[in-house]
Amino acid sequence: MKLLKFLQINFFLVFFSVLFFSCDLPEKNCSQFKVGEFNFESKTESGIYSSRSVRNDSIEIEFFGSSIDTSKITWVSECEYILRKLRPKTLSEEKAISVKIINTSEKGYLFEYSFVGDKENRARGNAFKVD
Repeated sequence: MKLLKFLQINFFLVFFSVLFFSCDLPEKNCSQFKVGEFNFESKTESGIYSSRSVRNDSIEIEFFGSSIDTSKITWVSECEYILRKLRPKTLSEEKAISVKIINTSEKGYLFEYSFVGDKENRARGNAFKVD
């Protein structure tokens, strides 16, 4: 009886392990989005925020309406970076923004962002690489 229970438990462990590890997890290719020109969209409480930016490996220039902001970009990992405005105009703009790429496709990526250290107020957006 104990042997039968032992075999049943081992069978289920092996079965679920094979099932879990055989699933295809989406691959992220974040390196293709480190440099280039991008269109961004994010839903906010006041509507949809859209902007365009040009990025090299250390600087991001964002165009929003008639304003232009330049930020220093620091890559923390392959799919995560920190933005710090070079010329902040308000106390809020002095706060660094953490951006984490969640998923990628051929044309763009889905990302989460928040002020550095603020894990509760994360928002999501989409970025599309301009050809």
